[in-house]
Amino acid sequence: MHYSHRLSQKRIHQIVGWFVLVPILLLGAVLFIVAKSENLFEEKYTVNTVFSEGYGLKAGQPVVLLGIQIGRVSKVAFTEQNDAKVTLEILKKYQEKVRHNSVAKIGKTGGFVGETQIEVTVGNKNKPVVPSGGHIEAEEPFNVAELLAEVKPLVETFKNTLLRVEQITQDVHATVKTGNETLGHVKEASTRLPAVLENVKQTTVTVREAARTTAADLPGITASARKSVDRVGGVVEDMKTATAKLPAVVDSAQGTVDNVKAMTEDLKGIVHQDVPPLMRSAQGTMADVNEIVTGAKRTFPISAFAAKGRAAQSEELASIAPRSLRKDDLVKE
Repeated sequence: MHYSHRLSQKRIHQIVGWFVLVPILLLGAVLFIVAKSENLFEEKYTVNTVFSEGYGLKAGQPVVLLGIQIGRVSKVAFTEQNDAKVTLEILKKYQEKVRHNSVAKIGKTGGFVGETQIEVTVGNKNKPVVPSGGHIEAEEPFNVAELLAEVKPLVETFKNTLLRVEQITQDVHATVKTGNETLGHVKEASTRLPAVLENVKQTTVTVREAARTTAADLPGITASARKSVDRVGGVVEDMKTATAKLPAVVDSAQGTVDNVKAMTEDLKGIVHQDVPPLMRSAQGTMADVNEIVTGAKRTFPISAFAAKGRAAQSEELASIAPRSLRKDDLVKE
């Protein structure tokens, strides 16, 4: 016979009752534990705050105070100014911590990552407690887009600064290169410096010797210069003396010219009286001499010597110019 057939009806009802009661008790215990953990049986009150946007908030997200959960977000709605009004449901036992200078912030459960939550700061004890349905100020979270917009000019400035630094570095490298070349030139000049100093030394010695020689010869040069000056003075005195005698010489020459002029007048009278007969006699004699000379010139030796004589006579006559005895010509001379 089967085991179930040997149980009484009452025993079967008891077993079924336990199978039903135990799960119900377990379910009740779980619900109690969950309700206690969720503070379902504790008294709560609401606080409102307003953000410029929702930031991903939704009902049920935690509200923490100093890292301790004190409530949850009960509702997120729009305001008439198109802001996000967030209603916080906070446990009544934490009401003393939330005062008028408390601030609501947006945070993350894991720091920078995780679920969004509301973080409320502890208020000052000197400030009044926020009543149910009251309002606390909100602090906008850190906006990455705005930060990037603000950082972008800084990044551009930093980039330009880096480019400038790179250019300065290149200039510094060029300067260092030029400095190295200059140092090379200085080094080369330093190697040549002893020879230059030696040349300067020799030049100094030469200049000193020349100065000494000049100093030794200076008295003789000075005496010679003085003698030359004295001679020039004597010449000047002689010129002064000759210049002083010049009027007398001119007067003497004038007298001589006057005498010659008088002699010329006397000769004119003599010529007009005695010269014509003499001239006629001389002309006859000259005609005879001319015939003799002409005949002699036709002979061979004499004709050759005569030609040479005529050429020499022509040159001598050309080189000697006649002088005039007139008074005005003498004055010009």
